[in-house]
Amino acid sequence: MPHHDPLTGPRRAGARAVAGVGWVVVGLALGGLGGARSVGAAPASKSAAASAQGAASPSVSESVRSVRILEIRVVGTEQVAERQILGALEAEDLRVGASVDWPEDPRVERARLRLLGTGYFSRVTLKLRPAGGDREGGALIVDVEERASLTVTDLFLGSSTMTPFRGGLQLVERNFLGRSIHVGGGFIWGTQPRIAKARRQQGVRLFIEAPRLPDARIGLGGTFYLLSASEPYRVAGALSDPSPSLFRTVDYTRIGGILGASFPITSRFELGVDYRFEQVSASPPGDPIYVDPAGQGTPVDLGLAAGWQRLTSTNFTLNWDGRDRAAQVGQGGRFALDLHLSSPLVGSEFEYIRLVSGAAYTFRLPWRHWITPSILAGQIGGRAPRFERFFAGDLSELTPGRELGLIYTTRGPLDILGTGIDTRTFGTLFARADLEYVWPLFRRQRPRWLVGGHLFFAGGVFTIAGDAAERAAWRALGAAAAPVGLNLNLGLRLETSIGTLDLSVGNVLRRSPL
Repeated sequence: MPHHDPLTGPRRAGARAVAGVGWVVVGLALGGLGGARSVGAAPASKSAAASAQGAASPSVSESVRSVRILEIRVVGTEQVAERQILGALEAEDLRVGASVDWPEDPRVERARLRLLGTGYFSRVTLKLRPAGGDREGGALIVDVEERASLTVTDLFLGSSTMTPFRGGLQLVERNFLGRSIHVGGGFIWGTQPRIAKARRQQGVRLFIEAPRLPDARIGLGGTFYLLSASEPYRVAGALSDPSPSLFRTVDYTRIGGILGASFPITSRFELGVDYRFEQVSASPPGDPIYVDPAGQGTPVDLGLAAGWQRLTSTNFTLNWDGRDRAAQVGQGGRFALDLHLSSPLVGSEFEYIRLVSGAAYTFRLPWRHWITPSILAGQIGGRAPRFERFFAGDLSELTPGRELGLIYTTRGPLDILGTGIDTRTFGTLFARADLEYVWPLFRRQRPRWLVGGHLFFAGGVFTIAGDAAERAAWRALGAAAAPVGLNLNLGLRLETSIGTLDLSVGNVLRRSPL
């Protein structure tokens, strides 16, 4: 997919880029393991063998020696084309006839990381085996364990006091026709909201991406989306009361697309540039007013003007993943930055800048458990439309967030600390810090269905605030300008041949009509 997805909020961005705090994802996959295939041919010899799950290590001699690759064998593939694996090796000049300094040649580790970075494999091991009587040569064995090619990346299913039922899914084929092309799409549909004059909310999204073009260090992608929203805003009652009768809706339609390019600088670092274009048609009420319990009326800023408006933006992303096994849990750091610029200079009728960035580091503890501290923050400058503002529900694992860009709830974050966080809906500034602890239970080698499982616990804090004028207004009321919320989640993750199932407290609460 292109780097920028306007249909996701901070929760998705944080999990994808840095945090590692999960939610329900059910994958549908075609999996399994195949036999070995031989590419190239040569007489072989008895030589030093080396193998590693991570970096290669010597098995006979501790000294580095030059070994000529006489043949390459690929083991464990069923869906991924052999030429795709050979292409990754050739990009590091690992081919039949080449010489490697075994076991410390940096090209071997770079090739392994390149293969893991495709997302097609959960495990990649490079080994050197004797091949006949030539002591100067050997066979390079590429042993892989494939991930699912077709997966359901999101399952939208739940109920709320506002919307009795919502459902949908999003899936992606990550190796279309064996060409390393990602093709996918998703949809969501909700029943009639329990708010006067509201309409059903629904959306669809389609995308295609070539992460890396042949013979070029560039990837291209495109996305199309169509959303029909009927978003709630409060007109009466206490700010913490989620009763649908206290809300009305602002209706709008979004239709647009994204064209993007990615530039892999190294196997760990990538730059992305996207151009987004869409038309927004809104039908806000003429004079929206909120009446508080004391009878005081206040105008409501819905963040959208009536009629059609053009929204375009140029988006830049930076992603660095320094984990030792980037395709799965591994020790190391991650960093991501996402910058959106919308201005008349790029053809937009809106003018704002939106920045989200985050970082995390995963440690492996001596007793083989994992712990990951992470931080995520964002800020908006200028006047962004309401669907671009940060949504409080996206910051809590216990609260429904945006789903494919749509809001199906009137409930705010749980106010566990009593700070008033449940009175906030949108903001132009947010920050979130988390700590996740993972306890691996089991992992099977070459499984047919159940791959592994682990328990996890995540805890943290977050805050959300408006611009300077909004913060001053809250202080005038004697309330915190930036209230702090508590974020908690715990559960069991099961990795199977059809994807990952996350059974957690947060999943239950987000999908329940509380």
